[in-house]
Amino acid sequence: MHMKFHLKNLGLLDDADLELADLTIICGENNTGKTYATYAVYGFLHSWRRLLHSVLSSEIQPAIQSQDKRQLDLQQMFGGKINEYLTRLGELYEETLPKVFASQEDAFEKSHFRLSVDEQPQLTKGMFKRSISSNERLWVTFMKEENSHSLEIWVSDGELLQSPSSGLNELIADTIADIVFAPYLPKVHISSAERTGTAVFYKELDIARTRLLKALIHEIGSKKSKSDMRKLFRETDVSYAWPVENNIDFTRLLEYTDKKTSGLAKQHPEVLAAFSHMMGGTHKIIPNQGLVFEAKGAKQRHFTMNEVSSCVRALLDVGFRLRCEINPGDLLIIDEPELSLHPKNQRAFARLVARLIQANVKVFITTHSDYLVKELNTLMMLHQGTEHTRRVQQKHGYEDAELLNPERVRLYITEAKPSQDNSEPAGYTLRLAKIHPEHGIEVSTFDDTIQSMNAIQEELLYGGEL
Repeated sequence: MHMKFHLKNLGLLDDADLELADLTIICGENNTGKTYATYAVYGFLHSWRRLLHSVLSSEIQPAIQSQDKRQLDLQQMFGGKINEYLTRLGELYEETLPKVFASQEDAFEKSHFRLSVDEQPQLTKGMFKRSISSNERLWVTFMKEENSHSLEIWVSDGELLQSPSSGLNELIADTIADIVFAPYLPKVHISSAERTGTAVFYKELDIARTRLLKALIHEIGSKKSKSDMRKLFRETDVSYAWPVENNIDFTRLLEYTDKKTSGLAKQHPEVLAAFSHMMGGTHKIIPNQGLVFEAKGAKQRHFTMNEVSSCVRALLDVGFRLRCEINPGDLLIIDEPELSLHPKNQRAFARLVARLIQANVKVFITTHSDYLVKELNTLMMLHQGTEHTRRVQQKHGYEDAELLNPERVRLYITEAKPSQDNSEPAGYTLRLAKIHPEHGIEVSTFDDTIQSMNAIQEELLYGGEL
């Protein structure tokens, strides 16, 4: 079940199609549109539930106005119509794009964002029950029986139906989201390219917020006018693109996140073990010490983020997300996972990605790394399972959990669209690369550069007079 996105006039991307697979990779030179595609997909998956409230509000209200027991016929509402609803969500999302990228309001006036799925939901599949209570009093119950497409709603207080501010419509929309749309639209987590800095300055992020609160308290105490308060907000307001804000907020709240255990950690501890082995230790929150890196070995020494390597800082949020947040079925987006990683660890990270895919976690990466892509190639070629590939696998120590089915992978290369006068590119698009199960992927953006470097070195070594 794959999502397909169509992007048009989106920053540097002129016109592009992107299919989200179990592993999605975008390669390309700098300033060719990789970040625009990645951030746009993240922004939609981060906000679609809120957008769905707006889409469904006019359809829910008439259905819940009559009796104590109410029913929504999910087949009648959504049967064969999922892509129609996704189109409406895409249209609404276009208005959100300036906020996603923290840009000017008119920067995306001509942008086009659409998505579709290639399968329709089985609305009778699975049982669903949810009860909402307050102060030990049952408020509302949602029930869908197995092999039924009817969502039954019991409301304890009829006055709630008449109150627009009760939040009932939002609860119904969230329930529909979980039953009908969530199988297509996974929970998303992102690790942006700015993650290394937030790892070092995570304490200062709280200090900045504290300073703002102190300034507000002072201004309120001095009885400043509303215009003065608005001026203060303008002066202290700093906007970042949503993925960057997500990384900042996630890192700032690590002490709280550390108390949770992810579904991935419970069901697939071997993935966490592989990550720890690659890192040579584990990120931890220790009382009275805060965030540290515990190195492996007999001494198990602890290091602050100022003392560790840039590799440990670069993968801080990935480690915490794997251990504390990510569940099978979720999507993890990583912008340039090779940041600060030695080629040996880039190869190890590729093997970790394959383990995540085997654990049913979807992964979406952008990369400039030839090492990363070549190692993913190796994992796909080993997946053939022939007598020869089995010998190679055993010789070089690859585990079955690290092999990668090529059918679960989509790799895109950013490609320039020629202008009429063949000068500057008219824009960029995404070209889907062919993946051969025996030979893997050929990525021209890497191969051309490597061949050029090899040719220059050969000329230097062998091109002179004898």
